[in-house]
Amino acid sequence: MLYTKLTSPLGLARSSVTARQLSTLTTRSIVRARVSPIASSSSIQASASQISSARCARLDASSSLAYAIRSLSQSTRSAEAATATATSTQDEYIPQDDVAPESGMAVQTKGKRAKDETFASLKGSINPSILKALTVKPFTYTTMSAVQQSVLHLLPELASGVGESAAPMPDGQGRDMLVKAKTGTGKTIAFLVPALEARLRSIEDVRNGKFSKPWLEMLQRHRPELDVSSLKKKELEEIVKQFVNNTVGTLILSPTRELATQIADEAKKLLSHQPELKVQLLVGGASRNFQINDWRRSRPDVVVATPGRILDLLNDVGMIREAMTACRTLILDEADTLLEMGFRDDLQAIMRHLPAKVDRQNMLFSATVSPEIRAIARASLEKDHRFVDCVPAGEENVHKHIPQYATVLESAEEQIPHVLRLIAHDQLINPGKSKTIVFAPTTKMTELLADVIRGAQRHLPAPTSSVYEIHSKKDQRARFNTSDRFRKDKSGASVLVTSDVSARGVDYPGTTRVIQVGIPSSKDQYIHRIGRTGRAGAQGRSDIVLQNFERGFLYYQLDDLPVNQLHVDDLVQEVETLSKRFDESPDEFSAPEELVQEARKYAKSYEFQKGIRGREKNLSAARPPAKIRGPLTGKFATETLTPLIENSLQSLEEEDAVRETFNSLLGFYLGKGDELRTNKMSVLDGLKQWTVEAGRMERPPHLSDAFMQKLGISLRDRNGGSSGRRFNAGGRCGSGGSRSFGRGRFSKDDNDGNSGRFAVDGRGPSRDSRGSSRSSGGRGGSSSWGSGRDARESRFGRDSSASKW
Repeated sequence: MLYTKLTSPLGLARSSVTARQLSTLTTRSIVRARVSPIASSSSIQASASQISSARCARLDASSSLAYAIRSLSQSTRSAEAATATATSTQDEYIPQDDVAPESGMAVQTKGKRAKDETFASLKGSINPSILKALTVKPFTYTTMSAVQQSVLHLLPELASGVGESAAPMPDGQGRDMLVKAKTGTGKTIAFLVPALEARLRSIEDVRNGKFSKPWLEMLQRHRPELDVSSLKKKELEEIVKQFVNNTVGTLILSPTRELATQIADEAKKLLSHQPELKVQLLVGGASRNFQINDWRRSRPDVVVATPGRILDLLNDVGMIREAMTACRTLILDEADTLLEMGFRDDLQAIMRHLPAKVDRQNMLFSATVSPEIRAIARASLEKDHRFVDCVPAGEENVHKHIPQYATVLESAEEQIPHVLRLIAHDQLINPGKSKTIVFAPTTKMTELLADVIRGAQRHLPAPTSSVYEIHSKKDQRARFNTSDRFRKDKSGASVLVTSDVSARGVDYPGTTRVIQVGIPSSKDQYIHRIGRTGRAGAQGRSDIVLQNFERGFLYYQLDDLPVNQLHVDDLVQEVETLSKRFDESPDEFSAPEELVQEARKYAKSYEFQKGIRGREKNLSAARPPAKIRGPLTGKFATETLTPLIENSLQSLEEEDAVRETFNSLLGFYLGKGDELRTNKMSVLDGLKQWTVEAGRMERPPHLSDAFMQKLGISLRDRNGGSSGRRFNAGGRCGSGGSRSFGRGRFSKDDNDGNSGRFAVDGRGPSRDSRGSSRSSGGRGGSSSWGSGRDARESRFGRDSSASKW
């Protein structure tokens, strides 16, 4: 293996004080601080004075020197903190009014140390190359978000060592963090910057002979004859090469492939001026062998993974398992979603492969702090960890502030026309900035809706609308590309039709409306879906479109949410009113000039010119916002839309497409008796009715009595159930009405379905695939340094070309 020469993270060039000398001064000062904290202060300041007088030949040296001086001055503050807390117990130095009320164990740091809001204020606190990526290219950021301020202003101390030998933070609090922050608030940058800083500092520590406990144990396992106290400079450089290739800098665990990919892309951008550091992405759906070979060829400075895939590799691949034993930083992103998706046992198994929590830094990010989150925090974070609350008061339940509307259809025939009207309505009330996500419960239903909407595309107010499609049948690369294109779409009229792979974590800026066709898998999923809109203070709206047999979901699951009823006729009238207004005065619906300029600017941007993954250019994102074209009056009446939908269905080999969708919906809904509070026969009758009324089949699919019994459908309910009962909400209410679905608005149906399950097609967020080995054993497994397959995989092994021993 060829090694790239590592440059010092301090970036000093032709200075009178070298990086090695600087680190030696720092180390000596820290040692003195342990002996006499008060006396060490003046000596450190004297060292800093020597360095500040050094002259650098390059222009960037000023920021590099500031970075170095800040690192030294950190030792002064650490020494003073050590003096202040030398005679105090852990409980005494934590202010009682700063203890988080949710857990009683974490320190609240909200608003403290908040200084300048600009990224430029981090000069001297973070590596110049990372600062350049943030402020110049590729991010061009100027102002930090609340979560970024709260975390990044703790640098450089936050990234300076772990373990029993680490100096305390200046404020006496811990380095581990439990951060409460919503998706879309900039938290990815908030945890990536400290993680990268910690990796750079760890490399520099090894270069100067300062080894962490996990790395020292690894060296002792494989080089017991090595005397680490008398290593020369050349020997240390060889050990640096082994360190960067055989230890994990940061492990970031994410609940979904899409979110993991988004994080990995952000990390690569941050490292665009530090190319020797590498990012590894380990998720299901991608080639396992490719990931293993890429690990062998590259460096694991940052590892972004989904729990299933990384646990599979930890159990089976020796070099990965061994590298994790010296992991410096662990980050759990979207921790609440990780737990909701059932990854609790996987997380515990993964952490058994890592160093003890005292020998690593841990960060946990979550939008909520539930009892389950507090439990995982106790398992993964140190007792003195910080609690950073970046959710403003009153915004914990932001979904309650998003306008929500529900329509229970009197006939399934109105389902697709109603969805098309909702899209048209959004384009008319958001000219030049409409961005709609349509969620469907199964993959087949997603495909069907996408095809029909695409077929009706030219009938929409903006006939050049972009229609995207994401579901589990698309391969991983296609999903990533589509997700990225929709995220960057500035056409002003775009629609994403998706299953729940897009419901959690992934941020789509500018989403103006979420439309849910059918019930979601749970109430939590409903909330996650509507959380795609109304972000960062922007306006948004949510609509859910249900059939008659699904009405129980509104009463039993959403009764505590402000969901307003919207009748089909009310939407028809409102869209018709907007259409007439456009035909009379189209200038009122012109896209704002700032949106036009933004689209044109993006067409000239670096990301657009580069194209999607170097091949496909997102042309829809480059053109000025799509124009609404008339005449529109009468265009969205049922009699106008019906033949359009029928033509779209006929082009799809209607019978097969609808029958396959029926099968997938049956599999999904038969497991939802508890949510719907109805029996399985009612669900079956409702779906059969859908195939005829919405799917335009001549007759519904036939299921034999024997097959229905296998599905757990009781034949005694054939004449019972509630499929014949029509929804009656006691009148109609316009889309601006304030009447909500609540208790008493639905007649209860106590004929609960059985709890049996049926195979589900495309249900919920896809968990990554896992191998056959599910052992949860920790580091006691077979050594990757021995003979056989594991020896070949180890880069320390004798037959490894990367070995320098």
